[in-house]
Amino acid sequence: MNLLVLLLAAAIGPAPAGERPRAPVAPADCLQTLHAAGLRLTPWSLRATAMPNGVICEAPQGVSISRGRLLRYQPPARVNCAFAQRLIRFESIVQEEARAALGSPVRAIVQLGTYNCRRMAAYPELVSEHAFANAIDVTAFLLTNGLRIDVEHDWVPADRPAPRPASRFLRRLTRRLYDEQVFSVVLTPSYDRHHKNHLHLDGAAYAVDGT
Repeated sequence: MNLLVLLLAAAIGPAPAGERPRAPVAPADCLQTLHAAGLRLTPWSLRATAMPNGVICEAPQGVSISRGRLLRYQPPARVNCAFAQRLIRFESIVQEEARAALGSPVRAIVQLGTYNCRRMAAYPELVSEHAFANAIDVTAFLLTNGLRIDVEHDWVPADRPAPRPASRFLRRLTRRLYDEQVFSVVLTPSYDRHHKNHLHLDGAAYAVDGT
């Protein structure tokens, strides 16, 4: 077991006997909160699936979000309801940082995936939050002024200057998403080769700053 797996295990803490990783429970008023925030969504029903280790892939009160308040998800984001609530604050910060760094709001977020019943690509000892529809992989931001910000092309590591507005946008965005606890895990191209072309954002029970 490598160092990161040990660190994550320590962050999660010892689980009671027989308890396995699972999806977050949706708040009682979850759907009402999403509708009140202006999200355009439809119910998304997912049959629970058991992995070989007994972990159940599931998405409590699953929803498919096609639009936030002012932007579209391409394709629609299929997530659990608790994670969908995180996307409300996510959109707000995206728009604030896009206007500040790029002078234009974002009209669409291009994502590579949400639900996927699997283990982590780099650490097969651990279950991916994608297995609980508790994560999203964002690859690009499309602005209303016609600009496209690509994570793979516009990301600059934190130890290097970021002279271009697109790079400053991505740096400030990911920093805020982690610091303000919008997501507990924020992984970028700086983290490892598995994330060279996207931002992985999830709501795990542990925290990882991969900015």
